Amino acid sequence: MIELRDIEKRYDGRLAVGPLDIAVSSGGITALIGPSGCGKSTLLRIVAGIIRPDAGAVLFDGEPFDPDSSNADTFRHRMGYVIQEGGLFPHLTARRNIDLLARHLKRPADDIADRLETLRGLTDFPRDGLDRYPDELSGGQRQRVALMRALMLDPDVLLLDEPLGALDPVIRYDLQEELRSIFRSLDKTVLLVTHDIAEAGFFSNDIVLLNNGMVAQRGSLRDLVENSANDFVRKFVTASRTIDSALEGIVQC
Repeated sequence: MIELRDIEKRYDGRLAVGPLDIAVSSGGITALIGPSGCGKSTLLRIVAGIIRPDAGAVLFDGEPFDPDSSNADTFRHRMGYVIQEGGLFPHLTARRNIDLLARHLKRPADDIADRLETLRGLTDFPRDGLDRYPDELSGGQRQRVALMRALMLDPDVLLLDEPLGALDPVIRYDLQEELRSIFRSLDKTVLLVTHDIAEAGFFSNDIVLLNNGMVAQRGSLRDLVENSANDFVRKFVTASRTIDSALEGIVQC
């Protein structure tokens, strides 16, 4: 569904990403992980057409995607994008945040209402919350609104940039369970950015670990843990301590 070929991106003359090739299969969930500044969010924005690569090509469903072309919006409408912390418009209610693009495209009002109700049920969002403003919603509710907005046009692809990063652990745990269930029920292609290797493994068996803008290793969580390709991968995996290993350390002390 998505293919990055020989992608490079530079900032102030410094190579920030690439050159690299990544293909994302249709209907699958691929997680991009890595330390801060490794290029994972930059890659997601390149896929979304928000920024242009300095070299290489992005293919969407086998066709070149140029964000400056006349048909760029057609491609973009086939992608749902959830940015960090939701990115909701504070002056719009949840309902108006969700249906904003559909109204802009002049979709029939009845179709919009039906779609919104379907998404509300899918995300278990309270009906009376639709007419509240973002600052009247909890963090988890705001993320549900952001997800509904991304799904409003029934896109083929979901792009998620640290969608749960700003939530407290309990809410994050609940939303992880819900999101995985939603992904499986919708059968959409998902490209997810997270800094949490455990979260990446929870959602996907296809993890792309980046380092300095390059692919350090790709595989399942088990692959990365048991068959680390190099010292960086081993160090990254080891640094992602689990509760079990923390408890073991306490007991040993």
